[in-house]
Amino acid sequence: MSIPNTSTARDTSAAVKDFANAAEDRISDTVEQAQALAQEQYDKLTVAIRRNPLQAAGIAAGIGFVVALLARR
Repeated sequence: MSIPNTSTARDTSAAVKDFANAAEDRISDTVEQAQALAQEQYDKLTVAIRRNPLQAAGIAAGIGFVVALLARR
């Protein structure tokens, strides 16, 4: 049984840590972009509802009706 080369183990460990840090950064950036997009869409929806409250209420009632029909099955 041979003793592993500690230099190679350290290099491998450093490479894995670098890869994990890069992946964490990319995931964090993606989450931030998704949050910004969701906020933008929410703001647009809010404006649309304020401009046409009766239409929004009708759409909501229609969706509720369809969901209720599907839930009964």
